Amino acid sequence: MNKIIAAAVLLGLTGAARASDFGDASRAIFGKDDRQELFSAAERWREAGRSLAGKVSLDHMTDHGSYWELHGEPLSAKECPGNRFADEITVPSCTGFLVRPDLLVTAAHCVKSQDDCDSFNWVFEYALADSGDKNYTKAGAERVYKCKKIAARNYQNFGDIDYAILQLDRPVEGRKPLRLGLNAQAVPGIDLVNIGNSNGLPLKFKDSAKLLNIKPSGQAFDSEMDTFGGDSGSPVFNAGTGEVIGITSSGHADHYHDGTNSCRQLKVCKPGEKCNLSVASGIWNLKNEPALGAY
Repeated sequence: MNKIIAAAVLLGLTGAARASDFGDASRAIFGKDDRQELFSAAERWREAGRSLAGKVSLDHMTDHGSYWELHGEPLSAKECPGNRFADEITVPSCTGFLVRPDLLVTAAHCVKSQDDCDSFNWVFEYALADSGDKNYTKAGAERVYKCKKIAARNYQNFGDIDYAILQLDRPVEGRKPLRLGLNAQAVPGIDLVNIGNSNGLPLKFKDSAKLLNIKPSGQAFDSEMDTFGGDSGSPVFNAGTGEVIGITSSGHADHYHDGTNSCRQLKVCKPGEKCNLSVASGIWNLKNEPALGAY
C-alpha cells in the first residue's frame, strides 16, 4: 500500500484516542509497518538514538551494582501471535531525549508529578545492538538516571502543547544533546524521522512519513508516522536537517480486540478509514522556556 496515498486520504483529520498500556497516548500503523531496529538505520540516526532514554518503573528493574536488569513481558504476551517483534521484551512506558547534559525532554502526559520522577528511572539506549543481541535487557549503571525534578511542564489543548523538561540526578556523559529546531520552519511536505520505544520495545527507527499539516493552533502537527504508546515523548526529526521539530504526543488507538483469536491486534489504518493521525507537539513551544536557558 502506498503510504502517501493513505496519508492524503487522512489529511486534515484531527483528534486523538487514548487507549494504550503505555503512557496516556496511542497511535497506529499507516499502510505498511515501517518500524526498523535502530541498528539497521544510518549512522547519524544510530548516534541520535544514543541520546534517547526510556521511562522504566523501578518495579521493573533490579540493581546489580555495575548494571541494572530490566524486567518485562515479551510483546507476544500482549498482542496476537505472529506479529513483528513478538519475542522482544517490552519495558519503557515513554521515551525522552537529551537536550542538555542534565536535562531530558519528554511528553508532559508521561510525567505528571514528582511521584513520576521518584517512581521511574530513565534508561538510555534501550535497544538491540544487533540481530543476535541477547543482553539488551541489561543496562550498565552509566546508562541509568533518576529524575531529580520536573524543571518545566506544559500541557494544553489536548496535546497541542505537550512537553516536560526533567532535570536528571547527574550530567550525562558520552551522549550528545540533540539539536532542537526552535527557529526552524515546519512546513507540510518535509520528510520526518522518529525514534522511540514503540510499544515499550527496544528503540525503533521510522522514516517513511511526511509532515502533513500544522494544527489550527499552530502548536502541533500531524503525520502518518507509525508510532505507538511507548513512543510518547520521543523526538520527531526533520529528516533533512537532523533537528528535532516535534515531540510525539497522541494519535489513533494502537490496537483492537480480535474476537476470532481472542487477542489484541495491531490497528492498521487503510485508505478511506477515518483514522486519527499521529500528532507531535511542536518543539517551537519550548522556544521561550526558561528551564532551557539560552539556547
